[in-house]
Amino acid sequence: MAKNDDLSSSGTTNIVELKTVADIVDRYQCPGPHATVVMRVMVPGVRGQDRKTRRHALQNNLAHHDADEAVIRNIGNTLESLDPRGVHVLMTANAQSAAFCWLTDHEVPAATRVDSTPALLPALSELSERAPAIGAIIDHVGADMFELGHLELVEVGSIEGDDLSTDRRIGGDQAGYQRRAESIYERNAGLIAKRLSEHAERVKAKIIVLTGNDREVASVEHHLGHNQFAVSTVHAGARHDEAAPDRLHEAARDATLTERLRIWNEAVGRLAEELGQHDLAVAGHDKTLEAIGEGRIRTLFLDLGMLDEMSDADSIARDALLLGSDVVVARDLGVADGVAGLLRYKST
Repeated sequence: MAKNDDLSSSGTTNIVELKTVADIVDRYQCPGPHATVVMRVMVPGVRGQDRKTRRHALQNNLAHHDADEAVIRNIGNTLESLDPRGVHVLMTANAQSAAFCWLTDHEVPAATRVDSTPALLPALSELSERAPAIGAIIDHVGADMFELGHLELVEVGSIEGDDLSTDRRIGGDQAGYQRRAESIYERNAGLIAKRLSEHAERVKAKIIVLTGNDREVASVEHHLGHNQFAVSTVHAGARHDEAAPDRLHEAARDATLTERLRIWNEAVGRLAEELGQHDLAVAGHDKTLEAIGEGRIRTLFLDLGMLDEMSDADSIARDALLLGSDVVVARDLGVADGVAGLLRYKST
């Protein structure tokens, strides 16, 4: 599996997994030259995907791009350290170290680049505005709680309430029994919502995804409200269903992608509005670079469909990130040269 530690070692290569935008900023500042490779790490047994053959082909390709021997070795060691997950990965290395980022949120074409700056925009797009999420599989007496990692859904504990069968007041007529059941299950829903909220606050999650028994899910959702968290309910299976965690993981990933797209669309909308008013926005390569140099860029926008025409896109992103700017990599921005920015303040 992907390394759980922030820093691992394969042979003589220090290998870091890029998990946050801060990790990308750190990697941008490493001395060059850098080789960056995007490729799919196939699962075992796929025809033509022998690992040694793939590594040899990768090293030959890097040599063809004039990568240094140490850089080639570090990329090869990184490939060897990764679990074959069947998804794309970005690997980048200089002569001293290497880093990788799993690319699971969107299809990225295979690529190889050797340059003074690492080509980290696919990783930046993958990790920007990644809203932390937790999930729960609920029934009438409790819930199993999970955290959504980049690739895994990790069970972090269970919440157990009261069961009607353990309630001492089990006598009486059917109507009384039903009232007690309703009271116990409603109390359990409140407890589950309380514990989910506490855990979400502790891990700074912005999204809570619920599945399980429809009635109990609706009750927990009601107790949670939607003011502090984005709450999503899905039909991913019941508690104790072995397949439910995998379906919950897929649903949670969809929810985080939806939230990310909402944030990006709002940002692109603000950009279009400000450009229309000729106020707090600039577009075009030279004007945007000038604004970055003056420290005025609040949010940098790069058009994903035009990156091949922009040889300095990673340098632009790096300089903006070092200023504390946000960076949005999106398609079809409709701006000159595929680069624009929202400004912190007008030019004086």
